[in-house]
Amino acid sequence: MALTTLSGLAVTGMAQAQDRPPLHVALIFDDGSTPAQTQQFLDVLAQAKAVVTFGSVAHYLQSHPDTAKAMLAAGHEIANHSFNHSHPKDLDDEALAYEVVDAQTAITQASGQAPQWYWPPFLEADPRHEALMAQAGIAVYRPYHLVVTKDYDRQVSADQIEHAAVTDIVDGSVILMHEWRNETLEKLPSILAQLKSQGAQFLTFSQMADYTDKLP
Repeated sequence: MALTTLSGLAVTGMAQAQDRPPLHVALIFDDGSTPAQTQQFLDVLAQAKAVVTFGSVAHYLQSHPDTAKAMLAAGHEIANHSFNHSHPKDLDDEALAYEVVDAQTAITQASGQAPQWYWPPFLEADPRHEALMAQAGIAVYRPYHLVVTKDYDRQVSADQIEHAAVTDIVDGSVILMHEWRNETLEKLPSILAQLKSQGAQFLTFSQMADYTDKLP
């Protein structure tokens, strides 16, 4: 079965900090969310007055609805990141529908708000997703410019994560990180500060989609 990937987009070099116009940036934190870890991210983001998108796996939020509500109450957005974070290519039609449609229902019930975006696990957009998007009342989020920090690889150090997250950022960049990586949390205050020094304004997926729709 043919798969397309959302990751075939521009990735990252060293950002030029001086004389930069304002940058509209969206941070996405994948694979959560659980109370202890998520609350630490929420605390750092609140201190920095930054809003982000959480790519949440439904079975976690189903068990922790208070966490889902806290994320939304803080002004962040939740994207449907599937039910169990499985590779689409490994799933039959029924299982893939469960990963998309049932995840949408579970996240909506847990959070009280239906996600507007589906963020595919492993950035794999299966051809079958198109029909499932209509069924779930959602759309696949497709970044204007994607920066992959590779924090999903435990061989990538905290300093490498930080460097990747602040490098070659352009207006409309989406910066991909993961909620379960302690090193990402450790470096997040510095990442946010460096992005701010570049003129970053932090947007959710929906805010970014509205903005990039107007870009050439």
